[in-house]
Amino acid sequence: MSLAPIGICTYTRLNHLIQAIDALKANTLAQQSEIYIFSDGPRPGDEAKVQELRDYLKTVNGFKKVHLRLQPVNNMLENNANAHIQLATTHGKSIFLEDDIVTSPHFLEFINNGLERYESNKKVMSIGGYCHPISLPKNYPYDVFFSPIFCPWGVGTWRDRFELVDKVKNTWSGKKDPKLASDIKYIGKDLLRRYKSLCKENIKAADLLAKYDFVFTAAMVQHQMYTVLPRQSLIENIGFDGSGVHCNVKDTRFARTVDASFRPVKFSDNATLNPAISRQLYLLSSFSNPPQSAIKKSLYLLQRYLAHKFSL
Repeated sequence: MSLAPIGICTYTRLNHLIQAIDALKANTLAQQSEIYIFSDGPRPGDEAKVQELRDYLKTVNGFKKVHLRLQPVNNMLENNANAHIQLATTHGKSIFLEDDIVTSPHFLEFINNGLERYESNKKVMSIGGYCHPISLPKNYPYDVFFSPIFCPWGVGTWRDRFELVDKVKNTWSGKKDPKLASDIKYIGKDLLRRYKSLCKENIKAADLLAKYDFVFTAAMVQHQMYTVLPRQSLIENIGFDGSGVHCNVKDTRFARTVDASFRPVKFSDNATLNPAISRQLYLLSSFSNPPQSAIKKSLYLLQRYLAHKFSL
């Protein structure tokens, strides 16, 4: 098995980055893997912080090879989404994460195994290391499940999947598509709110990749594809401290800790949604305080079903 290169993007969060790198170094496949670290250029006033972080980068070891990509100017899009695209395009596949992602020792093994196993399965968009705070059905036989929602928190994917993302970008008009809106709403109201917001903001196609996690989900919805996730989280997002761009310190719905002993080995080749899991993902991705009452859950799920059915 050829191992995917690892990409990690960073800016000034040195303490976060050190934790992320130390965790990756503890992975079982770290010494056989090449890592590319993308350091964004400084905004005015951040020069000293960026330089301190780059001084640390010179000391990073524990991998087969360390490649430093030190951006001369500040450009988050170039350092994040475009860096991921570049890595996957150059190598055919890639593993990518931000500097606030702390991984399990089995993260690289899981993502690489998934990339190998599902490369030819065109129902699979990506392999993710995160598991939502949900309960899998009793007697669920696999260590993985399939989700209709893309998660960028430690993700592996392939070059040709980015081509599907390009199609979304290239056909983007900025106007709400009723069919796409209905399908997005069916998997999560938060996603629908994001979609409507992008349309209201009149985001141009050239700028759409700045929201590339959403664009991935839109491509998955359009092509009925899924991301493969482990039944227990292999990553912990430590950005719920106010330092992350997209992580709200008050919204800890998605905060998870890692069980370092969990090593997923039971994969499923049947890339379909489990209805019970799908329902939980919908509730989690629709309400900041997901309902606990069984009656309320049933009511919300019935409303979801009827709204989607009669919108078609």
